Amino acid sequence: MMQGTRIQRAMAARGWRAVALAASLALALGACSDDDSSSSGNNLALTGRVESSASPLANYRVALYGSFPGEEGAWSQLGSGTTGSDGVFTIAYSLSESRKAEKPVLFVQATSGSAMLASAISTDNGVPDGAIVVNDRTTVATGNAYAQFISAAGIAGDAVGMRNAALMAANLADPRSGTIGTALAQSPNGDENSTQATFNSLANVVAACVASQGDCAKLFAAATPRGGKPPANVLQALSNLVKNPSYPGYPDDNADPIFRLAQGSPAHYLGLSARPTNWLLFLKTTGGAFSTQSPTNYVNGVGNIAFDAQGYAWANDNYEPQYAGQYTCAGLRLLKFSPSGQVVAGSPYYGGGLSGAGFGITLDPTGNIWTGNFGFEDPPCIGTSKQAPHNSVSAFQPDGTPISPSTGYTQGKISWPQGTTSDRAGNIWLANCGNDSVTKIPHGDPTQAINIPLAALAPGALPNLKPFGAVVDLDGNVWITTNRGNTMVVLSPDGAIIDTLTNAGADPAHPLISHPIGNAADSKGNVWIANSDWLDAPCPDRSMVGPAKNPSITMYQRDNRQPYPGSPFTGGGLTVPWGISVDGNDTVWVFNFGPDAVGVTPTTQLTGVSRFCGTDTSKCPAGMKTGDPISPATGYTSNALERITGGQIDRSGNLWLMNNWKQNPNPDLNPGANSMTIVVGAAGPLNTPVIGPPVPLASAAP
Repeated sequence: MMQGTRIQRAMAARGWRAVALAASLALALGACSDDDSSSSGNNLALTGRVESSASPLANYRVALYGSFPGEEGAWSQLGSGTTGSDGVFTIAYSLSESRKAEKPVLFVQATSGSAMLASAISTDNGVPDGAIVVNDRTTVATGNAYAQFISAAGIAGDAVGMRNAALMAANLADPRSGTIGTALAQSPNGDENSTQATFNSLANVVAACVASQGDCAKLFAAATPRGGKPPANVLQALSNLVKNPSYPGYPDDNADPIFRLAQGSPAHYLGLSARPTNWLLFLKTTGGAFSTQSPTNYVNGVGNIAFDAQGYAWANDNYEPQYAGQYTCAGLRLLKFSPSGQVVAGSPYYGGGLSGAGFGITLDPTGNIWTGNFGFEDPPCIGTSKQAPHNSVSAFQPDGTPISPSTGYTQGKISWPQGTTSDRAGNIWLANCGNDSVTKIPHGDPTQAINIPLAALAPGALPNLKPFGAVVDLDGNVWITTNRGNTMVVLSPDGAIIDTLTNAGADPAHPLISHPIGNAADSKGNVWIANSDWLDAPCPDRSMVGPAKNPSITMYQRDNRQPYPGSPFTGGGLTVPWGISVDGNDTVWVFNFGPDAVGVTPTTQLTGVSRFCGTDTSKCPAGMKTGDPISPATGYTSNALERITGGQIDRSGNLWLMNNWKQNPNPDLNPGANSMTIVVGAAGPLNTPVIGPPVPLASAAP
């Protein structure tokens, strides 16, 4: 405590910024004095400053918590202190070497009455790298990144997800300085989309609570879930806003209490000037601090994504990076992102026959990555040395080394593959859009590959069914959507066709299956499909597009393969549903391929994400039933979104969305967009990789 006292005196005498080095030195001295042989712990100190609207906060009680992986991610208090008149605090604590080795996440909470400020800090040894700041921005960052792990009792959850969430929080706010995080402040975010302004508006809400107990009461009332309990503190209130991000009456500003709080006094941060459709944070990433398309970009036309056991993201892209308006040929890259959305050193990975990968990517039980090579390319590439084949799947080891040859694996009559999925036995299944069949690669052994025709097709004839989505249920059955056939075919684990689901008996004005694309299982093995009502997949022709007037989703029950009562479900901002995923709460997320179909008339509307109540209605807003839309009639929109195809949920509950095409593309001249968007903390966390039906990770109660 003597070191901490000296630091506080120095801060008071010379100011906060002048003493950052002294704080770092104190921590270093504490670390140097550790007795590595001691099991009772080491003498450490955490120094920081609590502030709101850039002003110091005195007499705040500050508590330090640690989340240790060996204790299933639960947190325990390590120490506490009180801020002085300058907002500065010092907390003495100790950690044994064994606990340090667990690389705990540290949480700091500063409270005074109803007001609370918080920060999450990722560490390699339980010792932060210097002094910290706890303020409005770090509080919003923590509340969003840990939204699915926060309850009245504290923060706890999956150890990997908890650690990854600290990295995501740092994207939003720097815990060392309290300033906006680099990823949020710079291109392709910053002033290029509304995410930073949304973040600042939420910081104004926190600042309003700090300034006024009455505004805290308004926040708690606004963040009380329908039919649920009021939040116990500010952090839980922010968590509730992520889980329930929209208010009725849009666009009437008076119907949104959060917007009113954000606009009130003090409004220290430059926030939104108009009410959003939702309060989610959409963090855009291009793989660097840029947004303009060029051949040096990391991605172009990302199609779909899958996560490994540590939460690293693997993605494929349709096209080679190129300037906007220039033609581009088949993508030749396998992409890897860290859990916080940064490019992993050594990636992208090449070889293995990669060729314009489409919607299909999966991890098998051994951690290998498989991606179907649809062969996307612009027309000028056809007939050149860069013309893409459309007949293979590529496989890579977890370190990015290709397993498949330079031609990819072609066995099993692969043709324009789209959906690519593994079952829990390690069998790889591909939906062959180009020849109305499915390929099964038993246990990942291409020499044993078999082709399963879904319909008779004359040699050289164009496909009539166009298989697209592929997903495995709890029984190991494989469900395949047929994009042109308007059916879903169910195969047994050995490849026998056991059912073909059609529109028989459905209302012709509201078909159960209409130009379907993606499909997804829930934790109980039911299967949901996204009805685009528009797409005719180009494998190779696309002459039978639909009107895009009746977008919907349909759920088929595992036990009898019958549509769930009330299907098809509509609303919630559905426009052109493409991808679909089910989160750890069995909530259904639908990814719209833009606000309308691609046409000659440019669109000025924003793309949105749709969300529906799943079969576990206890995880839905009170009074909702299966199939009811949770998202508003607009969907959850953001100008950080473009035309989305695939998406998936990671171990922290972040929703990753593939901005596959530009909002207003030329379909024949580099239509691909060069970004992904991460919706921070929006969904129930999943155990990854997702192989078969999703397995929820424990998350906090709503």
